[in-house]
Amino acid sequence: MTVASSYFRFGFRVLRGVVFHRHADRCGKLLRVCGSVKVNRQPQTTLNLGSHIMIYQNVGFYLEERGAKIEIGDHTFINRRTEIMCRERVSIGQHCAISWDVTIMDTDYHHINGISLARPVVIEDHVWVGCKSTILKGVTIGQGSIIAAGSLVNRDVPPFSLVGGVPARILKRDVKWSK
Repeated sequence: MTVASSYFRFGFRVLRGVVFHRHADRCGKLLRVCGSVKVNRQPQTTLNLGSHIMIYQNVGFYLEERGAKIEIGDHTFINRRTEIMCRERVSIGQHCAISWDVTIMDTDYHHINGISLARPVVIEDHVWVGCKSTILKGVTIGQGSIIAAGSLVNRDVPPFSLVGGVPARILKRDVKWSK
């Protein structure tokens, strides 16, 4: 690949990001969008994106109820075919790496007597979520943690932990990772 074609691709991604701004309520600088992204929102919902975010093709943002809020921090990337489904609140911190085919949902979409339909999902700063993982409602993933590929996260993850499996359990503590 030549330097000129590399700059062209970078510029095209930034241009798509500029066009994508109309879907967000707040959007920081240098949003890069690499392909089509689906945003399905109800009235009175909020989509806030930080600076230096990269969103790959076929990512879906679904804000399903009035008052739903999705927030994504600076320097985070979200890879192909990831879906974020929100009825209340989904918060993704700064410097996070969300791999492809990840599902993040703060609702289970079904009414069961005595069980809350939606509970917020919080992914703190510098979290790496492996491909084909699912993060369910009410979960907080601590800073610096790693979610192994194919995991089902249905309970909180302590900071700097590696979790994996179905359901996810702690495999290692005091982990560190870098992009």
